[in-house]
Amino acid sequence: MKQYKKGFELKNAAKDKMEGKYSGSILIILLSALISGMVRLSINSVCGTTMNTVYAMTGSAGAATAVSFLFDALLLAAGIISGVMNAGITLYFLNLACGQPAAIRDLFYGFRTDSKQFLVISAAMMLCQAVCLYPGQYLSQNYLTTWDIKWLLYALAAMTAGCCLYVPVSLGIAMSFYLMLDFPQNTGRETLALCWRIMRGQRKRLFILELGFLPLMLLCILSFGIGFLWLEPYMQMTYTCFFLDLMNPKEA
Repeated sequence: MKQYKKGFELKNAAKDKMEGKYSGSILIILLSALISGMVRLSINSVCGTTMNTVYAMTGSAGAATAVSFLFDALLLAAGIISGVMNAGITLYFLNLACGQPAAIRDLFYGFRTDSKQFLVISAAMMLCQAVCLYPGQYLSQNYLTTWDIKWLLYALAAMTAGCCLYVPVSLGIAMSFYLMLDFPQNTGRETLALCWRIMRGQRKRLFILELGFLPLMLLCILSFGIGFLWLEPYMQMTYTCFFLDLMNPKEA
């Protein structure tokens, strides 16, 4: 019978593996966030300017809305491409956890190898988020624009339904980048299918593990976000320990 580690054991293992290694871990996560943020900021800036220009030229709110949807699609595509950097972050923490050399250049590993595999996984994660969560966000924006209570009710219903779908699906494919690095001969679709099979019976364990970080997140918010610099690497290493335990559990 397989015996998996409990949540506190995984967190303690992550603390031990992260001792003295926070500087590089913080840097690679900050660099990833900076690149993604700059891309999103650039697209949003161009989007706002273009929408104002289209509205001034046509006087049509519908045309401006169409431009907005076009840039939303562009943001989604940019998110998929920048999501490939998650493969590099995963590799970096796997190297740390296994005592192998880890470097900042690992961040771009997904672009140096067969990017198609990692793009498929990134696309699956981003599309899952878009399909499940974007409708609720769009309806809430309508409420903030009109202050019509019906939009608030629609938004709450969409968010509830979206979260009920997003949580199990996202947990089911959460370890896909780890598996892609372990089985590089597989295609992206094969890796997603393999991850879904492996995570059967394990999604609840991962969900409870993630819930355990909520108190630390609240403390980080109280520190004006500074605490996230240390919490993010710690969480990433904990997920890495979860994957290693998932693939090589003890025999009871």
